[in-house]
Amino acid sequence: MNNSRGLLYPALHKFYSALSSLEKFKKGTNFFDNISFLDNFFSEYRNVTFVLQKSLAKTQFMPTYEELRDQYLVNNFGKWFVEKRNEVIKQQPFDLEKRIVISIYSGQIPLSLPELIFTIDNDVEISTIVESLRTTFMNSGQLEVMFSAEFLFFEYGHSEDLYDNLILGINQMKLFLAEMKKAINEDCKLSDELERKIDKMNFYQVPKDMLFVDDYVFYCKKEYFEKASRVALQSGSGQIRVPIENLNEMYPNGDLFSKFELMHVVIFQMGKSLLPTYLILYSDDTFELVTFGFSIKTTVYRKFNEIARRIEADKIVNVLFVTEMYIYDLDEVSKLDSRERIEHAKNEILAFYMIDKHLAIKSHSYDTKQINDFKYISSIMFSKSSERVLPRYMNPVMQEFIRLKTNLK
Repeated sequence: MNNSRGLLYPALHKFYSALSSLEKFKKGTNFFDNISFLDNFFSEYRNVTFVLQKSLAKTQFMPTYEELRDQYLVNNFGKWFVEKRNEVIKQQPFDLEKRIVISIYSGQIPLSLPELIFTIDNDVEISTIVESLRTTFMNSGQLEVMFSAEFLFFEYGHSEDLYDNLILGINQMKLFLAEMKKAINEDCKLSDELERKIDKMNFYQVPKDMLFVDDYVFYCKKEYFEKASRVALQSGSGQIRVPIENLNEMYPNGDLFSKFELMHVVIFQMGKSLLPTYLILYSDDTFELVTFGFSIKTTVYRKFNEIARRIEADKIVNVLFVTEMYIYDLDEVSKLDSRERIEHAKNEILAFYMIDKHLAIKSHSYDTKQINDFKYISSIMFSKSSERVLPRYMNPVMQEFIRLKTNLK
């Protein structure tokens, strides 16, 4: 072996190979290719420990390896990964199942169409499924219909989401290799380069909905579908939930709504624009800040439906949102779809909304043309919220808080 290669290099290269296969796994890719990508992933993932054992066989690090392996990889999920590797190598390709859920949004509880289930024997293109909705939507009597298509993948005959299992296995392997790196404590340029490549991979870092959900709108008058383009901003640390004290240190005065408001007014002043952002506060006083962009409003409707579904299980106690919005004369735009309305906008505002588990609602809006006027900013920021009204897309969150509050009585 080349002496310039560190002890951890073979294992990191196998892990990189495994993740490279998953990078090619796409919701719209045919079953033949996706199954091959999964087969390669399971094979290379399992080889990580094989090559590391060989690399460490005659070193003092074997006891450490065995201890860390048992800590991170010897569990039910680790057993499942071993079983899948043995199956795809010795018995048959991974038995993949795909399910597609179509959800239609209106500001109330979304309407979910019957789940579509596919295997390698009966797969169809998503464009065929979307096109099949045309007649139904045209007869709906609406100006536009917002809907999403969510792709879910499973091992055939099992109910566990394949994505969740893969992410758990990847994260456990990353922790295991990170601890091994600390223990070995060696300089290796090849290992460092592989780690940088691994850190740039998308599959285990990009939000799940960016990988497996498509958002659409159907414009009924013009009879055409539009698919959303989207962006999501990730934290550099990779940490999602952080203590609320971190925000309190940056903005020591005022309540959470005021802190959130001040933060984003300053961001808007600096850039003259901002992407929609929501803040979720949890019962353990940690918070999650998510910034995203979208080309059609279906995405924001879907996002708040997803938040509403998480409220009880994740113990969410407060939801805040900021976005830029157009103001219209409703009489002028009542017969126009969202694309047609834009040219009739009277003004543009920066709007803030909040609702918590006690059903306290706050909202403030700023004329973007006056955003650099500090007297104007102060007059809005320190005024009481004049309306207990949320935008329609936040209704599912409000309804879920109402349901939980009612159940406590």
